[in-house]
Amino acid sequence: MNYFLNLLILIALTGCSSNNTETNQDDTYLEHVSLGISFPPVADAQQRTFTKPHLDNLQVKKIRFGENWSFREPTQGNFNWQPFDDRINWAYNNGYEILLTIQSNGPDWACSATQNTRSCVFNDNNDFKNYIDLLLQRHPNKISKIQFGNEWQSDYWYIGTAADFVEANNILYTSVQENSPNTKVVLGGFTAISLRFLAGCNGKVSSFRDDEGVLYDTNFLATHCPTPIIQDVITRINTVLQNAQYDIIDLHFYDDVEQWDDYYLNFLEMTTKPIIVTEFGGPNMNYETYSDKFQAERLHQYIKKIDSLQITEAYFFKLVEGTNNPAHAKSGLIENPSLVEKPAYHIFKSFSSNQ
Repeated sequence: MNYFLNLLILIALTGCSSNNTETNQDDTYLEHVSLGISFPPVADAQQRTFTKPHLDNLQVKKIRFGENWSFREPTQGNFNWQPFDDRINWAYNNGYEILLTIQSNGPDWACSATQNTRSCVFNDNNDFKNYIDLLLQRHPNKISKIQFGNEWQSDYWYIGTAADFVEANNILYTSVQENSPNTKVVLGGFTAISLRFLAGCNGKVSSFRDDEGVLYDTNFLATHCPTPIIQDVITRINTVLQNAQYDIIDLHFYDDVEQWDDYYLNFLEMTTKPIIVTEFGGPNMNYETYSDKFQAERLHQYIKKIDSLQITEAYFFKLVEGTNNPAHAKSGLIENPSLVEKPAYHIFKSFSSNQ
């Protein structure tokens, strides 16, 4: 773990610690990280016409967007590839590096009874393999990075077992090697709360809040970390890390930037794989007082923190504010519905211009 030891030395030398988040707002120099945008509006031609000038103005060349099997094969054997082809070709032809997230659900005919609104276990993984093979064969090596599922650490986001997730992930990995070998496979993202609990249960942080603002302190962690409900999640994580095939690991950072280094250093003890961040953002509307000025200040801290950790690739969530998670409804560079650029937009631009 030479990288881990080097990073510890770097932190000691640079004063990067949980208690040091004050930054010079004029300092927008980046030494390590390249910035991207997670989930910019690209679903149709109108959205892409809106989005491209902003990506170009922000000098962003890395974008992440999703793909849903349900839309592609609504009935078995009948595919609707045109919307997907349009997005991939638009991004590729305009020089954007694509990180594609394959959602962990599927069309009704392909899903077993084990399902929720966000995911399902497939009836027959050969059907999933056929979909993935066809997708990659249509656009070999046009997709820079690809992942199956997102935030799979609990059954809220992935209803299946760790073994179910590993099987689907490894189908994707094998297909990439056969059909698009220049594409890297990214293990679906780790939620911020999973990183917090991993660090808290390892004694690396003494307290943290969840998205709703609930505080988990030392007493809670000491009492609850040994319980089956938390140990089962840790076992699920370890099973996937040990058995899934992937090139890169994906972490998500939100809100409590003061402790991101603690979460990251704790996670480095679990892997030797390269790590990127495909979502970072905030502030949290449940326990931080929002203002455009505050968001811009925090964004500066977020980016400087990620760069100090020597992470090479990080995607801000998101270009236009709006999400199903009320906690991060204001985490965007452009206001919705006015589409006015917020102060954070210009902070982001000042960094991306120095990449």
